[in-house]
Amino acid sequence: MADQNPRQPKDMKGLLKFCLEATKEEDAPAIPDNPDHVLNSMDPQRREWLEDALKGMSVDIIEQLANGIKILMSDSTDLDEKEETLDSLEDWLGNIDMAMNFHKIGGFSCLKKSLISPHPSLRTGSAHLIAEISQNNEYCQDKFIKEGFLDLLCKQLEEDSDEACRVKALYSISCLCRDYPPGHEAFSKLDGWSIVVRAILSNIPKLRTKGCFFLGVTCSKHEETVIELTKMGLVQQLVSILQDPLDLTHEHVLVLLVTLIQHSEAARSEAFDPALGIEGILKERLTEGRGKEEYMESCIHINNLIKLCSEQETSSVNTNTEFIPSNDWKEIQPNQAIPGGLHVRINLETGKKEAKLLQDNKTEDEETADR
Repeated sequence: MADQNPRQPKDMKGLLKFCLEATKEEDAPAIPDNPDHVLNSMDPQRREWLEDALKGMSVDIIEQLANGIKILMSDSTDLDEKEETLDSLEDWLGNIDMAMNFHKIGGFSCLKKSLISPHPSLRTGSAHLIAEISQNNEYCQDKFIKEGFLDLLCKQLEEDSDEACRVKALYSISCLCRDYPPGHEAFSKLDGWSIVVRAILSNIPKLRTKGCFFLGVTCSKHEETVIELTKMGLVQQLVSILQDPLDLTHEHVLVLLVTLIQHSEAARSEAFDPALGIEGILKERLTEGRGKEEYMESCIHINNLIKLCSEQETSSVNTNTEFIPSNDWKEIQPNQAIPGGLHVRINLETGKKEAKLLQDNKTEDEETADR
């Protein structure tokens, strides 16, 4: 039976022309009226992309997306209409395939133009839409990175005067690089980790929260990034944030600090260096948060860190203290260095390892026999 769907495109060449006209600023100075000429002169790969996109979409959606591109690319359209268009695009592009098709018909060009707009609302809206499109969508992540969006977002995060723009830029960067190795590598080459650390150290709570989350996820999967961040002094910087009175961002700072400690011995040693005084700082924050529901998670992380701190101190003492033998049995502490020439045994009552000086080179059996 023939397909009776009235929304299915019937004139593919006409729709193609419609899309090309909407993106003519990107493709060429002028668009020929004849779609056949456009198709014949087009790069084969892009032609295939466009045809596949058009076949998988309805006339209405194609027209909506193409109109949206046209509005955002126009210098004469008023700001309110462009803001509404970005909101509408988010509704239409929630589907992964639709987001891919949006790229194939030239849609990313209007996002780039909005991203460098003098209007904060367009920069914010574009960055947010980039984040939404790229989440769990490797095709779009790849295209955004190859087309230079990561550079623009880094600049927005670092330099934008608008707080919301910076927050959305970090959100986009996280979606482009998290769980996507090529994005992670590209961000590293841009010295992106330094930018995120500076964002965390800012006084903007949302930047600190999103930055700690992004770095925490990254550090749990990339050991080389943990090493790099530790060398940057991130551990000391996080502890310095914890010196301030307890607030809701501390929970995320604590989670990131625990992640660094768990994945790096260097980070652990640095965090628990007595000179840093972390134990006293943590106990002060614990006193502030105890009994307050909004700080319950923070208190759990603080208690865990205090416990780790105590374990580190015990381990340090045991490691640096050499066992001093005597004529009587003496328990050997964990990791304690034992000099040679001692008699060693396991105390069957306590299960602990013990040692003492050898007496006249006699064995324990000989001593027992003498008694």
